[in-house]
Amino acid sequence: MVSTMRYDDMREHVRDHFYQLLRAFREKAAASGPVTGVGLAALRSSESPAQDDADNWASMIHAEETAGLLREFCAARGISQVPEGRERDLLLAELQKGYREYISRALAQTQEYDTLVLEQEPLRTTPVARIQDRKAVTQVQELSFDDVVIRHFDELERTNALVAKTKSEKRDAISLLSALTDAKPLGLMTKSDAQEVKAALFKLPKNRSKNPKTRNLPLSKALEIEGVERIAARTLNVYLGHMQSLFTWAVNNGYAAENVFSGLKVKTKKGGTDDGRKAFTSAQLRLMYSHLTETQSPLVRKDSHKWPALIAMFTGMRLNEVAQLEVTDVGMNEDVWCINVTPDGGDNKRLKNASSKRIVPVHARLMEAGFLDFYEMQRASGHVRLFPDLTYSAQNGYGRNAGRWFNERFLHEIGLGGQGLVFHCLRHTMVTRLAQSGVEEAQLKALVGHSQSGVTFSTYFKDGFLPSQLREAINRFDF
Repeated sequence: MVSTMRYDDMREHVRDHFYQLLRAFREKAAASGPVTGVGLAALRSSESPAQDDADNWASMIHAEETAGLLREFCAARGISQVPEGRERDLLLAELQKGYREYISRALAQTQEYDTLVLEQEPLRTTPVARIQDRKAVTQVQELSFDDVVIRHFDELERTNALVAKTKSEKRDAISLLSALTDAKPLGLMTKSDAQEVKAALFKLPKNRSKNPKTRNLPLSKALEIEGVERIAARTLNVYLGHMQSLFTWAVNNGYAAENVFSGLKVKTKKGGTDDGRKAFTSAQLRLMYSHLTETQSPLVRKDSHKWPALIAMFTGMRLNEVAQLEVTDVGMNEDVWCINVTPDGGDNKRLKNASSKRIVPVHARLMEAGFLDFYEMQRASGHVRLFPDLTYSAQNGYGRNAGRWFNERFLHEIGLGGQGLVFHCLRHTMVTRLAQSGVEEAQLKALVGHSQSGVTFSTYFKDGFLPSQLREAINRFDF
């Protein structure tokens, strides 16, 4: 683990670790019967220490105390470096939370075997009211909320259906659903329940786990806190979308009779491209360029600070598209120096969608800034990646550190912080300026990796524009 590991990434590691343990516990109980005797006593005796100070708890459950517990966990999760300082304390706290939740759910699972409900059918099915125009009564397998969620994610894991970031978002949304409904079985939820969840989401504070006013509060209390910013409509729709997706799967697999979240998303304003990001002004671009190209700049100390920002400024490439570039992605194409935006190469390279794959000519001013000299230096040094010091994150690719430096330090140091400007605004600026300079829409889309529209360009124009045509178009960007 490096010192810049995101808190959400840390939580995802812990969540997945204890999810796997709980699934194994439940599978063993289903096959061999519930835990009894010494095993049950050990589970029950674990409840009290889990409420103790985190370091005391670690010393009770691991022979080598906190250091051994963290080292073993990091090794199991493929984390190269055990964290230190504040990150060490955060990870330990998350492990204790996960352990408490695991013990609680394992004991609850065991208690379910203490009784046998005879009123239900042997296959545990229950009639559910007719849906829409159907007259036949639907039979739904009655499972607990957690059991359905575990089966859902088990299928997603087996089919690799989600990238890490989407999986984390989905887990957060379903965790909210569980908390807001007291884990009510999906087969018993109604439209009224879904409406109440939606109403609660309208009150959900933004960055609830980071805001000092809400981070230590239970969800019910956090929803009532005054004077905090609430989540945006787009975020609310993301949560509702994941809940709707869960119910779609549950209906298709017989765990619910109706998708009670269908049609609940809210309408949002239709703004410009790229999520309504602001464009940089000419004066702001000139200010950034002067700092990025200053030879002895005290602020821009690394090539992985300077060149990702300059490449994005003069190409409109997305942050991770730039950060994951390999040396072989730069080269001559029909006598034009180009950057090949492609998922080909290292195992961790990826693009947003199929239309993102493209050839982008190197802008004349990027050459003037010395980009080709930098490229030749990296090639001569034998580096595979153009920015080998940018580390990979399963959730955010290679761009995390470069984006943090640009957004959280660079912009603030040069007086552009707090204005809604971020790295992605460089892309919006390129799109805006090229459109204003008269570049045809089809060429603009080819440069920034947007899908083409119309039969002519989307179906028949497979070979794309010539590099010389795109070079002329991209060089219209200036400030």
